[in-house]
Amino acid sequence: MKLIHKTITICGATILIGVMAPATFAQTQLPSKVQTQAVNYLNRGLDKVKQGDYAGAIADYTQAINANPKLTVAYISRGKAYHDLEQLNRAIADFEQALKLQPNSAQAYYNRGEARTDIGNFSGAIADLNQAIGFNPNYTDAYNNRAIAYASLGNMQKAVADLDQVIKLNPKYTDAYYNRGKARSEIGDATGAISDYNYALRLKPDLAEAYGNRGLLYAQTGNKQAALSDLHQAAKLFAKQGEQEGYQQTLSFIQQIQQ
Repeated sequence: MKLIHKTITICGATILIGVMAPATFAQTQLPSKVQTQAVNYLNRGLDKVKQGDYAGAIADYTQAINANPKLTVAYISRGKAYHDLEQLNRAIADFEQALKLQPNSAQAYYNRGEARTDIGNFSGAIADLNQAIGFNPNYTDAYNNRAIAYASLGNMQKAVADLDQVIKLNPKYTDAYYNRGKARSEIGDATGAISDYNYALRLKPDLAEAYGNRGLLYAQTGNKQAALSDLHQAAKLFAKQGEQEGYQQTLSFIQQIQQ
């Protein structure tokens, strides 16, 4: 699944979601010819995802499932493609089928949790991500996504704790620094938030949202020069990346600070 950016604006409470690891193949007892056919369709679907052809990938995954209805990875892959097309109910249905076939699949729980987050079922998402982490205690993406769900419910302390764990497991996880900056900002820890945005920008220098949010924090703490510098950089990056909403909003903030 591609990295899903949830940070269209720089002043909202939305946070990034990370990338999940590839799924594994389920063991089957089908004839080798049928298994080969299913795997061929699966691989063709994976190639189409790389090309951005999610509808074509879904057709191939469906063929793989028709050839081998017990191929767990095909349901997970098709669910991810449905997710990318924002067909979230279909995505959840596929992840649920995967869990029927493989009840201990951390990846299926993670993906259903991510989809539940996107439909606003944050409690359900947390339950799924708890399961994913229970099966894989080092699942950084699951901690990151659970932090998003906690933040969406207003529980910033738990969000920060999960993001602390992500950074402990992977000190180069850019999204976790950005997300923790958002959460720290929400609880009034401007110094900690700025520090996190600093780290995020070292790892990803074109992260416009981090410049925007850091600029707003500088403005709040009275550092007008630094605020304007960051906001101008954010506007430049938003324009370059074609993010018109972020660009216009940033210009509005710049005007407010200059008055």
